[in-house]
Amino acid sequence: MNHRTSNHRAKGGSPPGFTLMELLVVIAIIAILAALLLPVLSKSKQRAWQTVCSNNSHQLQLGWLMYASEHNDNLPPNAVGLDHGQTLDNPGWVAGDMWFNSDGYDVTDSTNTDFLVGPKYAQFGSIGIFVKNPAVYHCPGDRSTVTIAGKVLPRVRSMSMNAFMGAHQPEAESQFRHFQKLNQIIAPGPSEAFVFIDEREDSVNDGLFAIDAVSHYAIVDYPSLYHNGGACISFADGHNDYHKWVEPTTNPPLEPGQRQPGGSKPTSSNDRDVAWLIQHSTSLK
Repeated sequence: MNHRTSNHRAKGGSPPGFTLMELLVVIAIIAILAALLLPVLSKSKQRAWQTVCSNNSHQLQLGWLMYASEHNDNLPPNAVGLDHGQTLDNPGWVAGDMWFNSDGYDVTDSTNTDFLVGPKYAQFGSIGIFVKNPAVYHCPGDRSTVTIAGKVLPRVRSMSMNAFMGAHQPEAESQFRHFQKLNQIIAPGPSEAFVFIDEREDSVNDGLFAIDAVSHYAIVDYPSLYHNGGACISFADGHNDYHKWVEPTTNPPLEPGQRQPGGSKPTSSNDRDVAWLIQHSTSLK
C-alpha cells in the first residue's frame, strides 16, 4: 500500500481536481436551480405576508366591533380631511395622512404611530384604545418609505375603512346606504359587507377607502396587490378573507414615492373589481 502511494505522488503529484469545463457545468446547474427556487421563495414570502396581513385586519375588525359594543352599536367614525380623527368636528377611527415626500405636506404623519394608538385620540373616535399594537395597522407587503431629516423611514399605515361604514353621507350618494350602526348593515349583510381593506401605497392617505358607487364604473382608491395580486379584507361579522383583483385598471403602473391622481378614474362597463367593491360596501336604498 505504502509503495503504491509513494509511486503515485512521485509520478503525478496531487490527485487531479475539477477541470474548467466541469466547474462551468456545476455553476450552470447552481444558476438553474436558483432560478427555479427564487419564484418559489418569493411566493412563500408573499404567503407569509398575507398571513400577517390577514391577522392584522382581523385584529382591527375585533377593535371595530369592540368600539361598537361600547358605543351603543354606533360604528367608529370614518372621515376625510387634513384633521380627520383629531377634532370633535371631524372624528375618525384613525388620524394622520400617509403623505409622500413629493406631496408637499408634513410627512411626519406617515411615521407617527401616536395617530394610530395614542389614547388622546380616543375622544375623537379612534379605535386605538382597543387595538394598541401599531404594527397591526400596516401590511408587511407595503415597503413604502418617507425621508425625514435625512433618514429613510417606513410609513406606518396601509389599512383603510370602507367609505360607507361610519362616514358622513355625501348628498351625491343619498340613494345609497351609509351605515352608522351595526343593526343597519342589512344590504349587504354583515358577512358580505367589508370594513377594512389593505390599500395600495400610492393610494392610501386618510383612513377612508373611497368607492364611486354613483358612477359605478370608476375607481377612486386602489386596493393593494401585495399578496399575489390580491388584498386582505375584513367583514362586519368579524371574519377575514382574501380577494384577488382581476382588472388591469385596478393595478396601474406604480411610481414609488408618487401619489395616484385624485378623483374617480373611469374604467369600463364590465369592471369586475369595481362591481365587487360596490356589492360588498353598499346598496341602493
